[in-house]
Amino acid sequence: MGAVRRRFVADGCAVTEEAVGPLPVVVGYRARVRMLTRMHIFAVAAKVERVDEESLRGYVDDVVNLGLGRKGQWRGMQSGVIVLPILVTGAVEPAAAALTQKAYRLNANGFAAMAQPAVVDVTAGRVWTFRGTRLWGYAFNSLIKQSYEAYLPDPEPAAEST
Repeated sequence: MGAVRRRFVADGCAVTEEAVGPLPVVVGYRARVRMLTRMHIFAVAAKVERVDEESLRGYVDDVVNLGLGRKGQWRGMQSGVIVLPILVTGAVEPAAAALTQKAYRLNANGFAAMAQPAVVDVTAGRVWTFRGTRLWGYAFNSLIKQSYEAYLPDPEPAAEST
């Protein structure tokens, strides 16, 4: 988790160590302006033994609640929240990997808020996340992609530095 922390700091994030649900996490926070909108970006990383679809969805919900609780009360035309839930693991179930391969939808919580989960599989040396183009929230695609490029370059197989 030390490498993720260093990448958050290098990108200009305020970094804290906290708990989200039952997990100890590293939280990187930064605000950026895009299209005259101030976007509050929360990248939240946790290390777990295994990732399945249910645990990934639960973690995303917990991270969305963290972001909305801190900066989501005034979201709208000129303010929004982007959350980047990151799980670092040695084992990823196929359903969880598949979930990361499409634009994540928040449904009712989705007004002026976006989430895009990522799973770092250190055993396979792979980062699982959506790298395509979102139609809803199109103006912020590049912001999400730039953040993930800075925070999560593909790891070396079985690397402990993540």
